[in-house]
Amino acid sequence: MDLQVRYRDDMGRERLSTPRALRGLPVEEWPVLHEQRAYRGRKSKVRQWWSSTTKKDVSCRSLEHAYAAMFLDRDPRIVYLAAPSLQVEWREGGRAGVVNPAFMARTAAGQRLLCLQSAAGKEPDDQEWSVAQMTAAQTGWQVEVARAPGGQLRRNVYIVSQFRHDEFADESARAVLLEAFARPLPLSRVADAVDLPPGQGRAHSWHLLWTQDLTTHWDEPLTPDSVVWTAGATA
Repeated sequence: MDLQVRYRDDMGRERLSTPRALRGLPVEEWPVLHEQRAYRGRKSKVRQWWSSTTKKDVSCRSLEHAYAAMFLDRDPRIVYLAAPSLQVEWREGGRAGVVNPAFMARTAAGQRLLCLQSAAGKEPDDQEWSVAQMTAAQTGWQVEVARAPGGQLRRNVYIVSQFRHDEFADESARAVLLEAFARPLPLSRVADAVDLPPGQGRAHSWHLLWTQDLTTHWDEPLTPDSVVWTAGATA
């Protein structure tokens, strides 16, 4: 199978390269290849996800795509998340096609990820998976499927995602709250009692649920009265 990777250079010009030539390069930081734009007749609405890892917006082609970004952004392994900067073009015999990643990412260990999307519960088809794996074998990347769990977990993570922004991050508040939640206790009761300015205890607690420093029963509806505890402590 012949593989070519299409991307943009720093001048915005489209380029074609063999996958092997991209080995070790910071492809996740390159310009987005295809910007998501609204247009008449488009079936899905363009969404912007502000990534707490990169402090930048990630353009998403649908609400489901944005939910997948949300779960990747919260993944403690991920230190860089971006909209796809490339596409893989393949040709085999008389057949040809294109694989468009859902995201490009980098882990804390320096591993680059080409993320395919599991949309509406459907896995990537065999051809897409095969092309992605062959590309990864030549570039040193890994292939993952960006999934967005549904149900109560999605609803709860969406709630705490509203507190992912830097304004809710404070190291002194973090230390106070991790000590206060050393055992499982109702969020509002503890957050309102700690030595923090009014209202900030709750906001910082929601942020720590986003960062997974605090945890809760994620399969139950999340409310201000939910029982919360420091991650790693016995529930």
